[in-house]
Amino acid sequence: MKKIIFILLIITLNSTAQTSTAKYWLDPNGNQVKIKQRSLLFDKFPDNSLAFRKTADSGMVYQFNAPKYTTYKVDYSIFKSEIEKITNNIYSDSTIFLIKYHYFDDNCSDWTSNKMTKENINNIKKVHGESINQIKKLDNRIEIIYLFENEIELNNNTNIKSDFFYSDYDNFFRKNLFINTTVCGSFGLIKPNGQTLIRNGESHVNEIYDHLKPEIWNLIFQQ
Repeated sequence: MKKIIFILLIITLNSTAQTSTAKYWLDPNGNQVKIKQRSLLFDKFPDNSLAFRKTADSGMVYQFNAPKYTTYKVDYSIFKSEIEKITNNIYSDSTIFLIKYHYFDDNCSDWTSNKMTKENINNIKKVHGESINQIKKLDNRIEIIYLFENEIELNNNTNIKSDFFYSDYDNFFRKNLFINTTVCGSFGLIKPNGQTLIRNGESHVNEIYDHLKPEIWNLIFQQ
């Protein structure tokens, strides 16, 4: 299933190439990848995700060199405080934060844009809303937040208490956690003990939540 999603993503990105002055696809070593070989990257480099960057000639460069997973040990109180500033909410010290991060210039799908309209936002909420509600019912420690890089124009209503879309207004999280600009964004989990897991690339909120299972989480952090 994941491979099918990746192939569809490649087709989408290939189609958007027609509107750019230049577009390059590279493997982790910087070698250019032909169109027919792009779908093979998923199997060849299973520990990597597809990163992107915009070059001086306004062309997009896609390179399969972002780490799929990264772990950190952070000062929980600092990151919790930053989230409280962004959301204007107060959270308990037992809160586990599950963050979906959206990058500027990401061409993941028609729903992602540098100008996130109410329609874009509502479409994402329709797809993810049910899963988010299920997770929060199962585990009241979880706070799910969708963050957008500051340069993205976000047209939502943060005055609604149930809203979970926010701008990373000073790019604190972009600078400190979500450092790899990855196609289809990244997810992050921050636990009260400071253990933090970043999952770069296409995924789903349910899959990210499953990483909190002790047999998965402990295996990751033992390594």
